[in-house]
Amino acid sequence: MENTYTLAMLQHVKELNAELNDLTVIAIERKLSRFEYRAAERTLQIVIEASIGVAKHWCKQINGVAPASAYQAFEKLEAHGVEQVAKTNWKQIIGMRNALVHDYLNIDPLIIEQLIRDRHYESVIEFAKLGLGEMVVSC
Repeated sequence: MENTYTLAMLQHVKELNAELNDLTVIAIERKLSRFEYRAAERTLQIVIEASIGVAKHWCKQINGVAPASAYQAFEKLEAHGVEQVAKTNWKQIIGMRNALVHDYLNIDPLIIEQLIRDRHYESVIEFAKLGLGEMVVSC
């Protein structure tokens, strides 16, 4: 991955983190409005997709090949000794992303608000920052 792209992606992840932090403050104070809720869903989806992309690119940098699936990418990184992968339930996170994309009508809004309030997105953000940082160093 080119250094310019990696740095731009790192900036994007930081912006997404700030947006989620703002939504967290609102969710702690009151119920999210319909528009805030949609912003929360979309921002969570983007953060998860960004982390999946980071995982695939990181694998490609390590092994020369990008895995086809998100699950494979995280399995390979865990096998390579990336501790942050083992600390996070990526199957659940990828499942949430799939639900946000394909089954959004059946997602319980209380679950999304709870994820935001409890800052469960932070491990996803930290992984993305870690991976992007590693890729910048390696370029």
